[in-house]
Amino acid sequence: GGKLLGRGSVGAGREGEVGGGDDDEDEGENERVVVEGFRWMRFRGGGDGREEDGGGFKDDDGDDDDLSVDDSEVLSDGKPVADSRGSIERLTRSIATLDVTSVLPRLSAIPSHGMRSGPDGSRFASQAATDTVFESAKEESSEGVDALVICSSDGRAHVLVDDMVKIGSCELVGVPLLQASHTNSEAHAILSQTADQELHLNTITLPLDTLGGPLLHVIATNTKRIQNLLSYIIQTIHCITHDYTTGLQFPSRLIANMQAELEEKQEGDLVTNLYHLALTGTFSDTMKEWLVDIVKETNHKRWDQAVNTMYTNIQQHLFVHLKPALDRLSVATTTLRGYARYHEESSAFEVPSELFTKILDGIDSLRIVLQKMLLVVMEEQRQFKAFSKWLRVMIDIGVAGPGSKGGVETEAKENPNLEFPLLLKYVEHTMLRSRLARFVEEKGAAHALASPELSEISYERTCEAVAKVNRLAENDDQLRVKDIQDAEALVNLPALTAYLSGNVRVALERVTEWQSKMLAPPTSLHVPTDPETQVLDLQVDVLPSADGRQQPNAVTRLLLHPAETRQHLLLHSFFPDSYTSDDNATEYQPTTYHHRLETLDAKFHSPTTILILGRLVDSKGAPCHLVSEVRVSADGNISPGPSLHNFSSHPGFVPERLMVGGREGKRVCVVLGNEGRMWVALDLESLGRNAGAAGGAEEEWMDDEEGMDDEERVDDEMVG
Repeated sequence: GGKLLGRGSVGAGREGEVGGGDDDEDEGENERVVVEGFRWMRFRGGGDGREEDGGGFKDDDGDDDDLSVDDSEVLSDGKPVADSRGSIERLTRSIATLDVTSVLPRLSAIPSHGMRSGPDGSRFASQAATDTVFESAKEESSEGVDALVICSSDGRAHVLVDDMVKIGSCELVGVPLLQASHTNSEAHAILSQTADQELHLNTITLPLDTLGGPLLHVIATNTKRIQNLLSYIIQTIHCITHDYTTGLQFPSRLIANMQAELEEKQEGDLVTNLYHLALTGTFSDTMKEWLVDIVKETNHKRWDQAVNTMYTNIQQHLFVHLKPALDRLSVATTTLRGYARYHEESSAFEVPSELFTKILDGIDSLRIVLQKMLLVVMEEQRQFKAFSKWLRVMIDIGVAGPGSKGGVETEAKENPNLEFPLLLKYVEHTMLRSRLARFVEEKGAAHALASPELSEISYERTCEAVAKVNRLAENDDQLRVKDIQDAEALVNLPALTAYLSGNVRVALERVTEWQSKMLAPPTSLHVPTDPETQVLDLQVDVLPSADGRQQPNAVTRLLLHPAETRQHLLLHSFFPDSYTSDDNATEYQPTTYHHRLETLDAKFHSPTTILILGRLVDSKGAPCHLVSEVRVSADGNISPGPSLHNFSSHPGFVPERLMVGGREGKRVCVVLGNEGRMWVALDLESLGRNAGAAGGAEEEWMDDEEGMDDEERVDDEMVG
């Protein structure tokens, strides 16, 4: 299967959040919000790409400190300060982004043991999938920003980093149609349309220096890790509950049937009868019938396998899955709490450290309950093994006949190997109700963090409750802690997990709230067009700035097809206005290009070229379809280019629209036709090389023909 990067949903429009909410909630009141489009881009050079004025270091408030030195000074290693400054910056970044969990063993896949796969079941079902979720970010990933912008039908743009860390959302003018961005530009362009068919160009300025800085890298990495680890922990708890429930189903049915029969015959209960049998070796008729005819060898094997497998699986979940996940969650949470404390009085990270302390409180509570459960599992499994071994001996004696020679020999041979103290404890205290029940049985519906049961949870109270569990005489005795309404929740894994999840949700909401302040409201510019104008493509390119600044200027180009004529292309170019100090000021330049071909579709191939799918009709009325190229200059002017492909060699194929895509070194144009039933793929790299070779000859020919362009030649050839 493919690598799962993240998962989410667009919530209700009034909340504007991706992920989390219930899609079906309030569906009758509001139209369902859906994803209209998305764009993923890896931006380069975030955080380290721009030098500070004066070449010095800056503190959190942006003021130069005393670390600034003259570039002519030389360090002890003989290198000039100017050459070593980049190394120092890389060193500080490496220290900040150091991942101590990379030396820990990888987390294991979670076997479901027949449980229906939930939302996160497939993410951890195999070792490969689990490794993918928790793999450490590659070293080079800290040098850039992976941004995902998702546009929803309610007119909002949601910005995520590292595929699942929510930065924030912003309002757009209208419903989004197209998106465009450039790996070297902070500008993310979104074309939208209002209800009255007006087009608006919305530009979101992504703060790449902040998003790519070491602070946000650490916060985003650990936030993502906390989300993944919490999903892993919740899945583990579900598996523990499932294994406990399914492991006791068959034994509980056997025991319940025998209890009912003994009660009907007024012969006491099963615990008393088994206890009597273990101490005296005397079989009652009812017990003999139950052991020989009901339990017998076959059902005893099922009983033994079911309970032993249950204890083994739960022990594996606790020790192999839950404990390592809690340790890693502690590391990630402690890291964020440390940053929150360090930046407590500044705006660099406006999240109270107490929120992370509450998460750690939930982690510690789960950890102490986990340790207690491990002891209970090991003790009860030892008791059950002793009971199961004795039960098998009693079945053999019952089959041979109590008091018979075979029965006496079996009893004399096996009794010395039986552990009566353990089996009697199991019969008396564990058989009818395991001590694991209070730890794993879910307490009704899902808990809310504001519920009285969860609001009373704390690490100190959990420690007190665990200590009192040890002193309870019976497994079904009520656990009581002073001033606590429901003390059972203090040691219950599902309740503690709900407490942990609630605190994680609150903390991450505050992180998202802080991150959303990084996003400035998008600028919106009305694009004057006719309502019938067809939108073809959108592109963002970068141009060197006039004053030589390192940050390039972004130019956004919108390609349109007017309705009044099929030979015209409209190119709207939006440049930063160089005559004003306002960074949001935009200079608008429309360009109309008259093409000889009847234009069917057009797409940007590169920042300097546009591919046009067009049609010519000869004097006999026979159409000819072509893919041609026009060139765009830096100032937005369009000039003719060569024809790249003639579809006359594809009989029966009627082109309708084209798509451009691919990767570096492999650009492909796919032309769709015949109402989407057929397609032709063209290698643009090969076409570009051939067109380049033909271009030189074409230029000479154009000079001889007094400037006649390629489209005019094709037109004359078709007509003449």
